[in-house]
Amino acid sequence: MEGTVLMAFGPFVFGMRTAAYEELQRQMQFKHAASARVGKRDAFQIVGPGSELLTLSGTVAPEVSGTLASITQLETMGKEGRAYVLVDGAGHVYGVYFIDSLQTTQSAIHADGTPRKVAFSLTLCRSDDEPADEAPGDHLAGGPSQAEQRRAGATA
Repeated sequence: MEGTVLMAFGPFVFGMRTAAYEELQRQMQFKHAASARVGKRDAFQIVGPGSELLTLSGTVAPEVSGTLASITQLETMGKEGRAYVLVDGAGHVYGVYFIDSLQTTQSAIHADGTPRKVAFSLTLCRSDDEPADEAPGDHLAGGPSQAEQRRAGATA
C-alpha cells in the first residue's frame, strides 16, 4: 500500500511517501438570482455554479509516512498561484483547482527544531467551468478537452 496514489494535483502526488490525506471535504455553492414580487416573497432562479472548495487534511510524520519536503512543495505551488488538474487514484477528474490556503501545525519537535509530525489542511478552489467528469485532463497532453471536442464537432 506504500506506493498507492490517493490523488494527483498537477505535479504533486498525494500518497504515503509524500503526504497522505485522511479526510477530503467538499463544499459547493450554487448561485441564485432574486426577482422582487409585489406582495409575495422573492422569486429565485438558479444562474449557475458558485465557488467549489475541496479541503484535504492529514498528517505527515517523516519517521512513519510522508516528508517535510512535500509540505514545502505544496507551499511553493500555492505561492506560484497556478491551477492544476485534480485527479483521484481511481481516475476521477475533479476539475482544475488552485491552492487557496495551506495551514500547518508542527508538533513533537526534535532538539534541532524540526517537527516529528506536521498536521496539514490544504484548501483548493475550483477555477474551471467544465463538468467534473469532463475537466480538461486532456490538456495535460496538450489536446482539447472532451467538451471542447464535442463543441468543435457540433460546429463543423
